[in-house]
Amino acid sequence: MVYLPLFISLSWVIMGSTQNLELQTPPLDFKDTTEASRIVTESIIERVPVKYMESTVKSALTFLISQRENDWGWRNDTSKVLTALRLMQSYEDLEALLPNTLEIQLSSKQMEIEIVIKLWRHHEIPISPSRLAEYCLALSALCYDPRQFHGHDLIGTLQHQEAQHDLDFAYVTLAACTARAHIRKKQIRRLLDIANTAKDHNIDTVAMTILALRCIVMDHRHRNLQHSLRRPSISLAKQQQSDGGFGNIYNTALVIQALDDLTELKSYWNKSAAKTYLEFRQDPDGAYTDAGLTSDVLLALIDRGLGGIRLMECGRHDNDYENNVEIEGLTKSLSSHGNDSEIRNVTVTYTLWIGSNITENFTSSLTAPRNTSFYSIMQMAMELDPHFTFEASEWPNGHYVHTLAGFKEEPMGYNYWLLYRLPELPDPSAPPANQLVAPVGVDDLLIEEGDHYLFWYKKL
Repeated sequence: MVYLPLFISLSWVIMGSTQNLELQTPPLDFKDTTEASRIVTESIIERVPVKYMESTVKSALTFLISQRENDWGWRNDTSKVLTALRLMQSYEDLEALLPNTLEIQLSSKQMEIEIVIKLWRHHEIPISPSRLAEYCLALSALCYDPRQFHGHDLIGTLQHQEAQHDLDFAYVTLAACTARAHIRKKQIRRLLDIANTAKDHNIDTVAMTILALRCIVMDHRHRNLQHSLRRPSISLAKQQQSDGGFGNIYNTALVIQALDDLTELKSYWNKSAAKTYLEFRQDPDGAYTDAGLTSDVLLALIDRGLGGIRLMECGRHDNDYENNVEIEGLTKSLSSHGNDSEIRNVTVTYTLWIGSNITENFTSSLTAPRNTSFYSIMQMAMELDPHFTFEASEWPNGHYVHTLAGFKEEPMGYNYWLLYRLPELPDPSAPPANQLVAPVGVDDLLIEEGDHYLFWYKKL
């Protein structure tokens, strides 16, 4: 595989790869910002042979595979690499270079071990929001459900503590949306605040925010937010520099993913120039510094970025999402984490009783995807009705709810919250027996059609 050094002129590349091309072009140089130079530059970029880009992709992919270690992982970049490899599986031209199904399974198991170890050491070394979001995106790309990871709701954990930095917050929200989790109104409001002040934020933050919002508006309940994407997208597109990039390799790769297929922006930026910027910054061995950044660039070059994970077909059909992209490969072999072959919405009721004599009674009916954790249902109810506001402690085995509707457990007075899973709506005149207390915690309790849940504050 031949790599074209940076000093070779683009005219040599074009004339060596095409025939009957009369345009004699100078070396590729975006620094000349005159209008005439811009027109010539755009004309040159459009003539870059497709095979040249394919060579860049194949060289980068070969580098990624070469960096895999004996444990089948990529050290701290395993999740990013697996996400890129999974999204590349729809490209037949790359089939010979991609790892086979068994190899991907071994790598995914290595990532699982890594996540489990980090969860075990969570109180010693907390998992950063961006790292956990990275894991969740990889699990979703591999057709795992991050809400059901070996008894842990990773999305619930991710959303429990809101990220302080806007970039991390947008990344976390993208991961939650990709996993089909409920996105709260206050999360959407914060994203819109970032989008509306795009000029005051870094390029990577705005790009990630656009990716998160584009995921959210796929849901029919949030289609009305589509108009909110135009202004920040135009603002971002206009920040393209004279060399075709957006300041650095990572920013450029992320912007390409964020603005991909937004045809109305063609007059504001040049996608081909951005890709060429990336291609001419590839190291001789095919890398972009390291495996993680190389994975980011590959997603941009193949036009299949992080936003495409939500559209992947994992042996399920979701009526809320249109134009799903089918990517074959690991759907069946990696579906053992509790993913149903069909994801559908179900309706459940959630009731609060206060006092052994039931002095207060609140009930809410909620609709969510089947197998959503009850913890997520609690978050949805809290968003809709302040009576369902709750507080919980986070333990290695999940969340422990200690306060609901303003009533906190009182061990000294033997007043506790008990969670029941019932076959019918709870009746105060016929309280449920203790054998109907839920056998697992709020994170591991998964909803089914017709379920009725009761949290009862009573004296034991």
